Amino acid sequence: MFSRRDHDRPAVTLTRARLVGGALEVVAEERVAVPGPVVLRCGPGRDGVLWLRAGDSWVRAEA
Repeated sequence: MFSRRDHDRPAVTLTRARLVGGALEVVAEERVAVPGPVVLRCGPGRDGVLWLRAGDSWVRAEA
């Protein structure tokens, strides 16, 4: 899963991909509304969950 900030908007685009023959293949893409600006380099993941710091809270995204 990759995340990309949507500049000037309180949203993040999440891209789910899989590795096929040494190349990434996009499986799904969705825009997720968040309560504030997303903090760069603050997206830990564990056990199939990506946590994004946005505004004054954390947003959970299932991988």
